[in-house]
Amino acid sequence: MNMRRLPPSWFTQLGSRVSDRKLCPVFCMRHGFNPCNCRRTASYSKLHQNNRYQKRFIHHTSRPVFSGPDSVENPRLAPLQVTSILRVNELSVDVNEGAVKYFESNQLQSNNPIEDRRGNAKFVGSPRFLFGVFDGHAGCACAQAISERLYYYIALMISPPHLIEKIVHLLKDRGLDIHSTGILNWYRGAHDYVNKELSPMYSKSLVKLANEILALYIEEESTIDDHLLSAFCRLDQDIVQEALPNYSKNVSNFEAMQIAFSGSCACVAMVDGINLYVANTGDCKAVLGVNVGDDQWEAKELSHDHNADNVQECRRLVNSHPNEGTHLIRNGRLLGDLAPLRAFGDVRYKWPARELKHVVKTMAYSTPYGNNLIPAHYHTPPYLTAEPELISRRLTPKDKFLVLATDGLWEMVTPEKVVKIIAGHMEGQQVHVNFRLPYSEITLSNINQILLKRKTSLANKAEDSNAATHLIRNALGPEHGRVSAMLTLPIHISRLYRDDITVTVVYFDTDYIRDHFHQTSGD
Repeated sequence: MNMRRLPPSWFTQLGSRVSDRKLCPVFCMRHGFNPCNCRRTASYSKLHQNNRYQKRFIHHTSRPVFSGPDSVENPRLAPLQVTSILRVNELSVDVNEGAVKYFESNQLQSNNPIEDRRGNAKFVGSPRFLFGVFDGHAGCACAQAISERLYYYIALMISPPHLIEKIVHLLKDRGLDIHSTGILNWYRGAHDYVNKELSPMYSKSLVKLANEILALYIEEESTIDDHLLSAFCRLDQDIVQEALPNYSKNVSNFEAMQIAFSGSCACVAMVDGINLYVANTGDCKAVLGVNVGDDQWEAKELSHDHNADNVQECRRLVNSHPNEGTHLIRNGRLLGDLAPLRAFGDVRYKWPARELKHVVKTMAYSTPYGNNLIPAHYHTPPYLTAEPELISRRLTPKDKFLVLATDGLWEMVTPEKVVKIIAGHMEGQQVHVNFRLPYSEITLSNINQILLKRKTSLANKAEDSNAATHLIRNALGPEHGRVSAMLTLPIHISRLYRDDITVTVVYFDTDYIRDHFHQTSGD
């Protein structure tokens, strides 16, 4: 590859507007350090010309660097190669139970290894489902742990005492790991990883929680929102506690510290009958596709980004640290470093300074932050919380699908565009291969209308049967040359152009929702 010096105008000439599908580097606003780990001088500016998803990265350097992405006119990859890459992590499951008809999911990495995770599961013996996406940062350890553990915490919070006692017996007395308790059925992809080496630590914390719930159990009706909030907060509390150094024995749990010093955002949806609950911590997003009329769709956002663009979130943080307003949020980041204002892990913003100084002094654990472990102006921790924002909704027959995705998708495509893409994909997938006209009496005018509608549906038929793959392809391109260029970026450069992307699309059973909606409405 020929290397040449890049003038500052180079990226500008490529364009910065994602809506125009220009190839423009995007700096991860989540981190306060350069993901390239190099000494180049870089300046970052966030544009708001058309929408808040547009970003520009302007790079200044006097050293030879990457010469740019492939030409979109001469793609390096053939269409079949592009499709093969995009489909590696596909997952499609026909559920046909309760309000969930089926769901489709996919992931595309930019970081190496990918820092995103996903989790899809069903409560055994109940039409209650959990779908989630987890966006890790400063490594994948925290996202991995959250994706494995959070649903068991939710299950404990919701379960009656006799089931909790059974779980304690299985974990403590029989020595099973948390994945063998039989309370959840998981839907995993071929490449979804489970870290069983840490199962003893996970089980110990889960048993402790179960015993506390049994000891404090009160015959009192709690809401699903209460249970979700408690599960999120307790899991984060356990992550923080598990990693604390043991001063008496002068030892540290390196695996626990790896989880705690990395971080993760999380967006989890629970479908319980025709009730939908969304718990969000950080900057992932849940969007509901609502069919409001013939070919008319509404994108209903069921989560809010917890970052510096959220005025209410900034106000919450300032109220919690009233004497630190000047330094609390700098350059759009918490203490000038972290973009999401809520996250799991990230004990760098939660532990007392004493604990952080101990880690720096002993250097027993090499953190992603090196010697800069303690942020500047670190006075009144914790500054970060994993407490989720909760939004619930009773599903109606107009609610057709739910899209959960990490911010790698939302940085490139707006919620409105996402809903439009999925709606078009649904229309294309409904085209019948063995098409026949109805046998009943029909006029030429009716035939013409039917054929025109079929022609439109055929035109909309997507290259990918999996809706999540279809979304990712459209986010990168959708033209083949642009998708190829984005997929052939060197691994150390790819992160400047796009983030890891994880998408799950849940399709609802309209007939089931209609029947139960009318029953509960008294119609």
